[in-house]
Amino acid sequence: MPDTNPRNKSAEKEWSPEPATLAPINFWPPRPVKVFKWLFGFPGFLWPENLLILGITLIIWFFLTPDLSTMKSFEAWWVALLFARNFALILILYGGAHLYFYVYKLQGNVSKFTKQPLATDSSRFLFKSQVLDNMFHTLAIGVPIITVYETITYWAFANGYLGFIDLGTNPVLFWCWFGLLLLLTPMIHSIVFYFVHRLLHTKSLYKSVHALHHRNVVVGPWSGLDMHLVEHILYFSTVVVQWLLALHPVNALFQIHVAAIYPLTGHLGYEKLTIGGKEKFDFGGHFHYLHHKFFECNYGTGVVGLDKLFGTFHDGSKESQAALREYIRAKRKQTAQGVSD
Repeated sequence: MPDTNPRNKSAEKEWSPEPATLAPINFWPPRPVKVFKWLFGFPGFLWPENLLILGITLIIWFFLTPDLSTMKSFEAWWVALLFARNFALILILYGGAHLYFYVYKLQGNVSKFTKQPLATDSSRFLFKSQVLDNMFHTLAIGVPIITVYETITYWAFANGYLGFIDLGTNPVLFWCWFGLLLLLTPMIHSIVFYFVHRLLHTKSLYKSVHALHHRNVVVGPWSGLDMHLVEHILYFSTVVVQWLLALHPVNALFQIHVAAIYPLTGHLGYEKLTIGGKEKFDFGGHFHYLHHKFFECNYGTGVVGLDKLFGTFHDGSKESQAALREYIRAKRKQTAQGVSD
């Protein structure tokens, strides 16, 4: 459907991506005012994305998850229920975004990183279609892996293998730790994702595993979870941290949902949502889009600045591109010296 809104046409000419940024918590000396605005502002750390994901988590836990006591043994009915609602969740969120941005094109090309279309006749993808290929790896591989991790989580909590503080005997400590883990969940995701992603870019795993995801140079919503089986297993392993720390299955479920939904906003192909020609909020997708564009940068997220710490941060500027080239040269030189030695 062509974009006939003249306001959108005008905005397309004026728009260019804003520099990718790191969260204010990554700077020293501390910037308390900026940190406060980042935490509680709109858009910010809590709202809209993380609170919306938490809302989804709570709805699913209270209304679409069997009672924990029924999950002490593995039974097909409740595992199938988890799979069905995970499948529906991903289909609704990812499919809805694809319809909005790429089928009905309700935003046109406003704030779109590139006007190149998603591939529709390419031998690189299954069925020669980027979208169908992405959907297959997301729904046929990603959703089962999500379900396996969730199944193990509930079974372990139900049998007392997880959760080390009892609500009845120490409610204050329980709820304080529970709330703290909710706040830390995006940070946990960012840290695990960075190191898993760097691992996937090693020689031993890139060609055989991660290259599948990087066929998506031009990204769309379904590209986010377009991963090899091994990558799905590694990527969703972030919930293992909650196995060690969580007091309640909701903490673990929130961690799974953060991992499941973040790739959607990170791969939309758009920097911002606009409704009626007015900007509503920034998805923060420019940070990861630069990784797909330049490859050896922005392995993590902007929440925890590990890319800045390890010299792989790219904000989209010419200066960052020059720094990236220097980083790559130094890396290749170090590799060559290691081989010669």
